[in-house]
Parts: sequence; C-alpha cells; structure tokens
Amino acid sequence: MNRLLQVTALASLVFSAPLMAQDHSHHTQHGDHTDHTTMNAAEVSHSQSIYQIDALWNTHQQSSLKLSELAGTPVIISMIYGSCTTACPVLVHDAKRLYNSLDEATQKQVKLVMVSFDTARDTPEALADYAKQYNLNNNWLFLNGSEQDIRTLATVLGVRYRQRPDGDFDHSNLVSILDKHGVIAERIEGLSQPMEKPAQLVTQLAKMTVQ
Repeated sequence: MNRLLQVTALASLVFSAPLMAQDHSHHTQHGDHTDHTTMNAAEVSHSQSIYQIDALWNTHQQSSLKLSELAGTPVIISMIYGSCTTACPVLVHDAKRLYNSLDEATQKQVKLVMVSFDTARDTPEALADYAKQYNLNNNWLFLNGSEQDIRTLATVLGVRYRQRPDGDFDHSNLVSILDKHGVIAERIEGLSQPMEKPAQLVTQLAKMTVQ
C-alpha cells in the first residue's frame, strides 16, 4: 500500500473513531448559535509532505489548484469554515498576525492557505466574499474540495473535525507552518498564541528557499 493510500485509510479510522480528548472550554451559548467544541490536534509525521495528496481543489479566485503548486516557498495553513463566527475568525486573524510579523521581503515569499471543512456552503463565491470581508490580499488562498480530500488533508495536518447536526463543525484550532517541500515545520495549537517564535521560523524557512 503506498503512502497516500495509507493516509486515506488512516483518515477514515481517525474520523470514524470516538475522539476522547476534547476541550469543552469554548462550548457556550450565544442566542441560537452554539460555539464549536475544540478538539485537540492529533499527532502527525514531520517527514510527510501534504503535496503527496494528488487532489484538485477549488479556490476563491475561481480557479483549480493542486497543493503541489504551492511548493517552493513556506506556507501558513489552517482549516476553517466560512459560517463560523467564533474560533475560525480568530484562526484567520492569527495567521494574519503571523504574516504581519514578517518583514516585507519574507512576506513576498510566503503563501497563506485556508481550507474549508464545509463542502456544501463554502463555494468559491462564498469564500471570495469571506476574503473580501476580512480585507485579505492576493497572498491568501481559500480552498474547498471533496469530503475525502478534506479528510485526508486534515489527517496529514493533525486537524480533527466533525460536523454537528446543525451543519456547523467542531474542530481543532491549529495553524501549521510548512517548509518549501510541504512538510510540517511547526504547529501552533490554540487561539491567540504568541507569534514571535513562529515568525522567526518562517523567516528562516524563507531564507532557505533562496539559497
């Protein structure tokens, strides 16, 4: 069995099995909306590239993309969904804080990628509206794909998620930093974490890409 098939099989096991370790600190009521339950991130391999996932993704720019097209520069990546009003906007803001902590030369080499869990609602048009709402520049890419491809990517990144009966999602709060080969160099788990050390790492990775 090749590595991609192993990842896909693992994804099915991870997301069908009960998730024992969960943080319920964000599970509060706001009118008719219930905050998501934060799921602890799963362990991952730090030698496995996400670029081995040979899938075609839809972008908010009305185009198609393979993850391998991101190779060659550091990538800041997270998984969210557009209708989330609690943790996901903070994850986007955290990625933006990390990006804004970089000097201008490094920023030009870095890509920011947000992948949606929500195949039904997060159409390219909806994701384009999301990027516009948060005033995000062309360094950002919002992606959506098939349920299987989303599950496989989440497994490689160590993001746990599940859809609730109301259509929203419980999920891990995780921002990952990838090197130029698409291998995880660092993961930032939790919301509103300090970005000084992650910014130093991204800067180092960016310098390595031009050597």
